[in-house]
Amino acid sequence: MEQVWREILKQIKLASEDIYASVNPPADALEIQRLEKAVGVELPQDFRDYLSTMNGQRNTEEAVRDRNTEIPLLGYNPFLSVTGILETWQMMNELFEKETEPLEWVTEDKIKPYIWRKHWIPFTEYEGSWYLILDCDPGKNGTYGQVFLWCSGMDYSGVTANAFTEFSEEVLARLTGKRYELTEFGTIEFEDYYI
Repeated sequence: MEQVWREILKQIKLASEDIYASVNPPADALEIQRLEKAVGVELPQDFRDYLSTMNGQRNTEEAVRDRNTEIPLLGYNPFLSVTGILETWQMMNELFEKETEPLEWVTEDKIKPYIWRKHWIPFTEYEGSWYLILDCDPGKNGTYGQVFLWCSGMDYSGVTANAFTEFSEEVLARLTGKRYELTEFGTIEFEDYYI
C-alpha cells in the first residue's frame, strides 16, 4: 500500500506542485500507535501503510487551521493529519454522544444505522460537514476498514470502497488515467466527483 500512495503522490505532484507541497511527511510508528490507542481499534494495515507514506496535509489541526487558504488533496477533501483525525474524531464523539439508538428509518446493510459510531475514523474533512470515514465498526454486510462518505442526510445505502486498499487503488487509477481536471481554484476534481 505504501507503494500505491507513493505513486498517488507522484501523480499529485505532476498535477499541482501547490497541492503536493501541502502534504505532511510520513507519520511515525508512535503517532500511529497514539491514534490506535485513542480510538480503541487496531487500524487496518492498508491505512497504517498510508499514514506511513503521508501524515495527511499541513495545517489540518484546529490550532493552525485556516479553511479559507487550505488546499484539498483531492476533490474538496483536505486529508487530516493524525492530530487532525483525533481532533475531528473527538469532536464527533462529543457532538453525538447522546445519539445511542439506531435510526428507525434505515435498514442495516454495509453501514450501521446510527448518526455516529465511536469506531468511525474521519480521515478527510470538508467544511465540518462531509467526512470520508475509515469504518472500523461496519454494518452486518460491511467489511472492517471500508470507506464511506459521512454527511448530514446520508442515506446509508452504499460505501465508497470496500477497503482502504480499494479506495487507494481507485484514486491512483483515476490520477494515472487523467480522469480529473485541475479546476480554476487549483483543486484536483474527478470527472464523476468520486470524492
